[in-house]
Amino acid sequence: MKINNIVTKLWVIMTILVLVVIGIAGVAQTSFMEGLYYKQQVKQLNALGNKVADIARAEQDPAALDQKVALIAKLYNANVMILNEKGIVINCQGMGMSTKNMPMDMNNPHHGPMNMEDIKKLYQGQAVVHKGNNPYFKTDVLSVGIPFRNNDNINRAVIIHAPLEPLADELKRLQMLTVYTAAGGIILAALLSLVFSRFISKPLVKMNRVALAMASGNYQQRVDIQTNDEIGLLANSLNTLASRLQEKISQLEQQDQIRREFVTNVAHEIKTPLAVMQGFTETLIDGLVKTEKERNEYLNNILEEINRLKRLVNEVLDLKRMEEGHFDFDKEPCDLRKIITRVQRRFTQIIVEKGLHLEISIEKKLPLVTCNSDRIERVLINLIANAIRHTPSGGKIELDVTTKANQVHIRISDTGEGIAPEDLPMIWERFYKGDKSRTRVQGGTGLGLAIVKRIVEGHGGQINVESKLNVGTTFNIVLPVNRCGIE
Repeated sequence: MKINNIVTKLWVIMTILVLVVIGIAGVAQTSFMEGLYYKQQVKQLNALGNKVADIARAEQDPAALDQKVALIAKLYNANVMILNEKGIVINCQGMGMSTKNMPMDMNNPHHGPMNMEDIKKLYQGQAVVHKGNNPYFKTDVLSVGIPFRNNDNINRAVIIHAPLEPLADELKRLQMLTVYTAAGGIILAALLSLVFSRFISKPLVKMNRVALAMASGNYQQRVDIQTNDEIGLLANSLNTLASRLQEKISQLEQQDQIRREFVTNVAHEIKTPLAVMQGFTETLIDGLVKTEKERNEYLNNILEEINRLKRLVNEVLDLKRMEEGHFDFDKEPCDLRKIITRVQRRFTQIIVEKGLHLEISIEKKLPLVTCNSDRIERVLINLIANAIRHTPSGGKIELDVTTKANQVHIRISDTGEGIAPEDLPMIWERFYKGDKSRTRVQGGTGLGLAIVKRIVEGHGGQINVESKLNVGTTFNIVLPVNRCGIE
């Protein structure tokens, strides 16, 4: 058994505790019994002294009195003396010595352990009890003095000396019984405390194994303890900690995987415009461009790719901040009509050039929306730009705004190429492309829909998509209205 483990410590502590308790109880019990025996002996000797006094008053024949006193002394294994008013022993029987007709002398060992003060108290009418060692009897003696008056009203006194050896023997037997009981109790307590300490420490050992497993990176182990005490609560806390750490580690691993994919995607997205700019630039440097028109066309293409890179960087930074929970934009009651009007003006020329038709329908009593107008404008720009990008010439784009149950519903639909069903859940991911062979030469960064989703959710709203291949796509946005009023 290891000295420094909790089982040994609990066992030692419980054994010592039992030893101390039994020891204190034994000492207290012995002291109590000794006091009880002493009181009983004093009471018995007082009763005996009064009985001798009654006999002395009643018996006029000295010889008969001697016989009766001798019988009492023998029965009680005591020395009985009767003193007259002058302190002379007129009767002395018992314990093998007689001081009859002798005055009380404190130098006489037979008269101890009483002293002259005790004798004075007797003749003043006070009962005396004295405990001490008597060298003649070679043992501790309990002495009791009882004052009385005879039939002639003359002061007399009865003194009884009783050895305490029988009492000492009784106390010794009691002490031995206490010792044996304590020894048996300690042995039993040691065995039981060992069992209990193992029982108590068993769940702690289990928890230690789980903690060591967690320290080595294994968060799947659990402590199976079905109790409602403090140990059960500790085990439950440890299990909760393991579960949360496992979840946190999984999240960190997932985030690390996303981070690696993100870096890979960004590198891939940057590679294409860089390759384009490199090709145009090398063509210009090699002097292969002959006319000013071609030169301007090449420079415009390079500028377009630079702008695309700039948009990519800005959108990456914005998306990163929003994914980290930093929605650092102010909200205020906004008029969606004004926002939609600005978006419409921005795309008018592009829609005309591509031969598309844009239909806008806004409910007449449209309530104000608590939002950031620039962010909501960006949502609409991204969604309409996406619709324009994937709708062929002659197609139609619709923007409908209605209200329902303190919410504003924005619906943007197109008659474009649509999205495959297996791709719909993934379109909100960064740099996701349904058609893996398609590049972003049309100007998209692959982050538009991810940014849209974060902005809408940052406003407490929701967005979903419906699409059919070669039929079209519809985005539905729900935003909470401003409760301050309605336009």
